[in-house]
Amino acid sequence: MEKAFNQLGQLVHAKDAHKYGAIYTCPCCGANVFKAEGIVQSAHFRHERGQGSEQCELYVKSLTSSFNPNDYSTMLNRPFITFESSSMDWKLFITFPYLTPSQAAECDLHNLHFKIKCNEMNSFISSAQLWPNSNENKLQIIPKEGYSFSFERKDHQDCYYKLGLNWPEYIRGFKNNVYLFQLVNNKFCMMEPRELSINDTFYMMSRERIKFPNEIHVETLNKKYGWFAYKLQLPSLLTDELIRWFQQFGYHLKPPYYYLDILKPSTFGRKNNAFLIEDRECIIQISFRDFTQQIYHLVHIQPDYTSKEYRLSDSYFKITLNKEGFHTFYIKNHEGKMLHLYFGEKITTYFPIEYDSRITIDNQKLTLFKEKKIRKSRSINVFKESLFTCWIKEKNKFPKKLDNISNDSHQFIEKIFIPGIWTFHFSSDGNDSSYEINWNNILLAYLQLEQSKSYWISNAQYANFKSLLKNIDNKVLQSKLAHYLNLYRNQVPMIVKKLIEKIHDG
Repeated sequence: MEKAFNQLGQLVHAKDAHKYGAIYTCPCCGANVFKAEGIVQSAHFRHERGQGSEQCELYVKSLTSSFNPNDYSTMLNRPFITFESSSMDWKLFITFPYLTPSQAAECDLHNLHFKIKCNEMNSFISSAQLWPNSNENKLQIIPKEGYSFSFERKDHQDCYYKLGLNWPEYIRGFKNNVYLFQLVNNKFCMMEPRELSINDTFYMMSRERIKFPNEIHVETLNKKYGWFAYKLQLPSLLTDELIRWFQQFGYHLKPPYYYLDILKPSTFGRKNNAFLIEDRECIIQISFRDFTQQIYHLVHIQPDYTSKEYRLSDSYFKITLNKEGFHTFYIKNHEGKMLHLYFGEKITTYFPIEYDSRITIDNQKLTLFKEKKIRKSRSINVFKESLFTCWIKEKNKFPKKLDNISNDSHQFIEKIFIPGIWTFHFSSDGNDSSYEINWNNILLAYLQLEQSKSYWISNAQYANFKSLLKNIDNKVLQSKLAHYLNLYRNQVPMIVKKLIEKIHDG
C-alpha cells in the first residue's frame, strides 16, 4: 500500500514516511500500518499480521490528494455507526449506505448476506441482507471494540467487486473513552476525535460519568453496557473555556466557519432536526464568519446518501429538490453549521408570511421576511420587541445573539438577522472613515464629463448620491456639485459609479 495517514491526518506517500518513531493509519480500515522496504520492493505501508485486506489496497489506490476520509459525503458512502434515542433509552447501529435497485437485485439473485463479526468477541454475531432502502439497512450492535463484515461464503467474494462496493471490511469500534455523535442527514453518526464544529444538539458516550460545564444543557440517558450517554445542547456562543473543556477528550471544537440558512420558502415546519418544506424550489443563504467573497464548494447529500457538489462564489444558492426525504448541505473542507431540510410532507406548523417585528433601527420600523437595506452612522440604535431571537454580525466576528435589552447601541454592526427568516444589511454613510470621498476629484470629473466616457445609474442610486452631498462642509463645492448632478442626473463619471457601488457593497 503506497499511502497512509500520519498523526496530523495528512496523506503521506511511503517513500516520504519515517520508518521509526511515527504512527501511520490505513485510510480504509483505520488500523495501524508501518513502513516497509527492501532490496527488491520499494517503500510501502504494511498492516500488522491478521489486519487489513485486499479492499484496503484497492481503496487506497483510488485516493487523490484532495481526498478527505472525514468528509461527510465520503463517510456516508461507507458503513458507519449511528446513535438513536427514544425517551431515556438509546441504541447503536451499524448503518449501511444506500444500495441501488440493481445492486440489491444482484444480492437477491445470488442470495448474498453480509456476516457481521465483533473482533473483541472473536465471533460472528449476525448476518444482514441489504435492500434498496437505506433506512432498513442497519444492524443493532453493542459498544464493543471493533466490528468487521464480509460475505457469508468465500466463493461470493468476486461479487463484492462486481457490485462496486469498495467498503472497508473493518469498522472502527469503541476503543476510546469518549465519543460524539453528530447529525448528518437525519442520523447521528459517530465522529472520531478531530477538529470539528458540531451542531447545536448532539449525543455523547463516555465510559465514566462526566461533569459538564454549566453553559451546556445536558439530558442524561440510561446507563447501558457500562457506558454513560448524554444528549447535549451547546450555547449559541462557544467560549474559549468551553473549547478547552472539549479538548481533554481529544475533540478540538472551533467556532463555525459558516452558517447555512433557508431563505425561501419562508414558511416551514419541523421534522426531527430538519426544516420541513413542501416547496421544491428553495434558496439557501451562506453566511461566512468574515463575510469575504471567495470560491467554495457546497455539497448536497440527498435522501439516498448520494451527493452532489456545486462550485459557488455567491452568498445565495438556488436549488430544486427532486427527491423526497432528508437533505443535508455543507461547505466542503470547512467546518460550520450544516443545513438539514426535509421535503415531502404537508406543513401543519409554520411561521406567518409577514409579521410586524416592532424592531426599530435608527427610527426605522422594519418588517420580517423582507430583505432590508438601511444606512447607518458609526453606531446604530436597536429597539427590539420581537417574538423571534435576533442575531447580530459585527466586523471580523461571527454572529451572536442580540442581548434581550430593549435599547441597545452597537458600533460595528454589519447585519442583523433571524437565521432562516430575514436579514438586514447596513451600508455606511459619507461620515464613515472607511469611505473618505475626495469631492474635488468628483467635481473635476464632472467638468470633463463631455470629453470622457459616462455611466448610467438607477434612480435609487441617484437619490442616494444626492443625499451624500449634504455631508460636504464646503458650501461652494456643495452647490457646484449639486448643479452638475441636476444637469446630468443619471449620467455620471466613472469615479461616481465606482463610489456608489463601493458604498452599496459595504
